[in-house]
Amino acid sequence: MIAGRCLVCGGKLIDHVNSIEVKCEKCNKIARTNIVCENNHYLCDRCAHEEVLSKINKMVPTMTSANPIDIGEELMMKCGISGNSPHVIVTAAFLTAIKNLNGSVTDDEVLEGIFRATQIPGGWCGYYGACGAGIALGTAFSIIKKATPMSDKERSFANEVTSGALKCVAELGGPRCCASSVRRVLSYGVEIAKEELGIEFPKAESDLTDCWTRKFNPDCKGIKCIYNPIHKTDKNLEMA
Repeated sequence: MIAGRCLVCGGKLIDHVNSIEVKCEKCNKIARTNIVCENNHYLCDRCAHEEVLSKINKMVPTMTSANPIDIGEELMMKCGISGNSPHVIVTAAFLTAIKNLNGSVTDDEVLEGIFRATQIPGGWCGYYGACGAGIALGTAFSIIKKATPMSDKERSFANEVTSGALKCVAELGGPRCCASSVRRVLSYGVEIAKEELGIEFPKAESDLTDCWTRKFNPDCKGIKCIYNPIHKTDKNLEMA
C-alpha cells in the first residue's frame, strides 16, 4: 500500500546511485531504473500504479468534499500509495476540490489532470531534484490557468507554483515520504489559490497532526516529520 516496500514480494526497496537495466515483473517491459527491491523485482510505473489508479478513477467522480487536503487524505487512505500514484493524487485532489467548490473546473479537466500526472515518473525527488508531487501541483494550476508551452503569464504562474511546491518538499528533509509530500504540497496549493486566485476552500477536517501512514512506512522519519504527533502545535500544520 505504501511506497517503501516491493509490490511483488514485500521486500525492501534498494535505491541505486546509478541506473541498471531491468525487466518489469508484470508486463516484461525492458527499462532502466535506479530502484529495485532486495530480491531484484521491478515494476514499471504503469504496472506499479495500475491498481491504485483504477481505484482513484472510480472514486474521484463520487467525491463531494471541496477541500484538497481532505480529498488527498481520503484518496491515500482508500486507494493506497504505490508507484507514482501520489502525483496523481495531488492533481486529482486539487482539481476535484475546485470542481466541487465552484464548478470552474470540469470533469474533463479533472481527467486531463489525472492523465498528465500519470506521466510524472516516480523517484524524481532524489534522482532529478524535482518531487513529482510538486510537479503535480504545477500541473493542476496549469490546467486551471489553461497554460500551454506558448502561454505567457499562465505558463510562468504554473512554473512558479511548481517552484514553491518543490521548496516546501525540500524543507521536509529526507528520506522521502510520499504521504508527507502530498500533504505539504496540497497545503501550499491551498495558500496559493487564496493569495493568487481568490479561491478560498473550506477548512480541512483531516487531522494531519497524527499521521496514520507512519504505521506502514518503513522509512518514516519519526519525530523529524512535521506530521508526527509531537509537533501538534507546529505552525506548519495550520490547515486552510
